[in-house]
Amino acid sequence: MKLFSFFFCFLSISYVSNAQFKKDHSFFRFGVKSVSVRGDNISPRDKFTLKSVIDLGFGVNYNLTKSLRFQPEIHYSPRGFQARYNFSDSTYVENSLELHYLDLCPNFSYTFRGHSSLQTRLNIWGGPYLGLGVAGRNILSGITLNKTGIKADSTFSNKTTTFKDGLNRLDYGFNIGLGIQLEKFTQIGVSYSMGFNNILTNSKLPIYNQSVGLYVIILFDDMF
Repeated sequence: MKLFSFFFCFLSISYVSNAQFKKDHSFFRFGVKSVSVRGDNISPRDKFTLKSVIDLGFGVNYNLTKSLRFQPEIHYSPRGFQARYNFSDSTYVENSLELHYLDLCPNFSYTFRGHSSLQTRLNIWGGPYLGLGVAGRNILSGITLNKTGIKADSTFSNKTTTFKDGLNRLDYGFNIGLGIQLEKFTQIGVSYSMGFNNILTNSKLPIYNQSVGLYVIILFDDMF
């Protein structure tokens, strides 16, 4: 899967760079996502919840046909998870993992009725992504049991930086979206992202990024 993702990204960019397709609009993408992780080693007793983030991107449209576009994009994509591990009725640990990536996204987009139409119409898009982790932090907090029984249970909070020990800096996967093209300059819709690379360096405990969200795309070349 890793080789396939690299190959698909390289092939998509090489194909468009060697062909004479018309550059259309540049675009700005703004989104609100809920990020989490998936993995076979995540216990049902662990409470993993969605973590809200804001993502941003900038790209260029290349018209391949009247309905099909190539949309290479550089995207800022926060990822991670929010989890709570309950040990008893009063003791627990909360884990908030915040990961920040810059993604290369060679997407393809298809607009029903054509992208030059002024009518409201359906748009679908998708493609692989290659992400490089640039920053992040891991926050552990909670209440631990005082085994002596003399003092009350103690609270703790610990913050550490990421991408140093135990985490892979590289992520790759697939993005897909479904939206509505409003007239000529705006798209709104929903998106889903699935990571294929274990974010942990420990291969025995694979965990993969995933997200679901809402997005707005603004085409801006012809607006000014």
